[in-house]
Amino acid sequence: MKRLTAILCTMAFLAPSVWGQAPKDDIAGNEFPGLQFLPPGSKVKGISLPRYEKHRVSALLMSEVMEVLSRSNVSFSTIRANMYAENGETTLVTCAKAAYDFRSKIVESETRTAVDSPRFSASGNGVTFSTENNTGLLKGPVRTTIKNSSFNLGGKKK
Repeated sequence: MKRLTAILCTMAFLAPSVWGQAPKDDIAGNEFPGLQFLPPGSKVKGISLPRYEKHRVSALLMSEVMEVLSRSNVSFSTIRANMYAENGETTLVTCAKAAYDFRSKIVESETRTAVDSPRFSASGNGVTFSTENNTGLLKGPVRTTIKNSSFNLGGKKK
C-alpha cells in the first residue's frame, strides 16, 4: 500500500508537466498540483514537500501524515520544517499538528510549536504563518531565548 501511495503521489506531481495541462481546480496551483488527484479524506504517510525560491530549496516540510481536508485545505501531523536562508542558516520549526489553506496561504497550528535558529529559540502554544510573506506569529505564552552569537559585543577588528 505504501508503494502504491508513493507511485500515486509521484504521478500526481508529474502529471501536469508530463501532459502539459494545468489542474482543473487550480486552488493549490503550482504549490501542490498533485492535490487534484487526492480526494478529501485521503491520507499520505511520510511526506516531504520542498519549496523553491530563486532556483534553490528555501524550505522542506516533513510530516508523518498529510490529510486532504478539502480542495483547498490539508492538515499535517508530527511536523518538522526546515527553512533555509540564503546565508546558509537553517531554522527548524516543529509542532504536532497544523493545517494549511491554499487560498489564504496561511499555516495555522493550535499545538505547541518550537522554532530553533542559529540566532534564537522560541516556543509557544501555536503559530500562524504566512507562506506568501514568510512571516509568522507564535501564540502565547511564548518563551524566547536569544543566543549569544546574535550579538557582536566585541566587534570585529579590521
